[in-house]
Amino acid sequence: MRRRTLAEYLLVAICAVVAALLVQAYVVKPYRIPSESMAATLVPRDRVLVNKVVYKMRDPHRGDIVVIDSRVLGKVLIKRVVGLPGERIALKGGAVYIDGRRLSEPYVDVTGGRREQTDPFYGTGKPWALETPYVIPAGHYFVMGDNREVSDDSRDWGTVPRREIVGEAFFTYWPLNRAHGL
Repeated sequence: MRRRTLAEYLLVAICAVVAALLVQAYVVKPYRIPSESMAATLVPRDRVLVNKVVYKMRDPHRGDIVVIDSRVLGKVLIKRVVGLPGERIALKGGAVYIDGRRLSEPYVDVTGGRREQTDPFYGTGKPWALETPYVIPAGHYFVMGDNREVSDDSRDWGTVPRREIVGEAFFTYWPLNRAHGL
C-alpha cells in the first residue's frame, strides 16, 4: 500500500512539472527586467508575465509592451510598440508623430517634473534614427523604451520583424509591492 501511495505522489509531481513546462513554453512565460529602459513603467528586477498566445490571434497594437527575441542583437528585450507597419514616424520638438499626428504618450518617463524628450539617434546615418521621417516597413514594428534618455531601441538598431516578437507583457508579479497589470 505504501509503495502505491508513493508512486501516485511521484506521478502527480511529474505531471505537474510537465504541465508547468508546457504552459511556460507555449502560453505564459515569466521574464525579469534587466535595465532602466522601461522606467518608470518597469524597473530593474521587476518580474513580468508574458502572454505568448495573444499574437497568434492578432497583431501587436500601438502601446503594447512586448518581449522581443532579437536575432540581430542576440538578446531578449522588452519595449513598447510605438509605430506599426506602413506608418510614417517622425520626431518634432521632442515628441513622436505618426502620419503627421502627435502621439499621446502618458507612459514616457518623467524626470524633474516633466516628460522626457524623445530625440533621434543623431549621426548614425540610418533612416530609422529618425533624424528625418521614416516609413516603417511591412511586417515590422517600431519600438521604444519608456525611459527615452537611456533606451537603446528602434532609433538605434532599426525596426523589429513580427517573427521576433515573443509576446505581450501583461502583469508585473514581483516584487509584490509593485504587482499590477500592464
